[in-house]
Amino acid sequence: MSLAELNQVLDSSRKVKHEQNKFLAALKGIDLDKGKNQTDAFEEVKKRAAAKLRGVSEEELDLSEVGISIETEDE
Repeated sequence: MSLAELNQVLDSSRKVKHEQNKFLAALKGIDLDKGKNQTDAFEEVKKRAAAKLRGVSEEELDLSEVGISIETEDE
């Protein structure tokens, strides 16, 4: 397993744990994501900018981060 794949697995694991904690907190009336929308929006803008700088789509950028490259055939 490559380092990029390991990071992806770790991120997924953290996301699942966060969702579990979010559910348990919601049962008690607590909003764990209060104020997080601004951070998410900023991360999306950074991602779009990085993709534009490389001249690829956001999907291609995500795939390249885990070691998958996309080849296109020019006519």
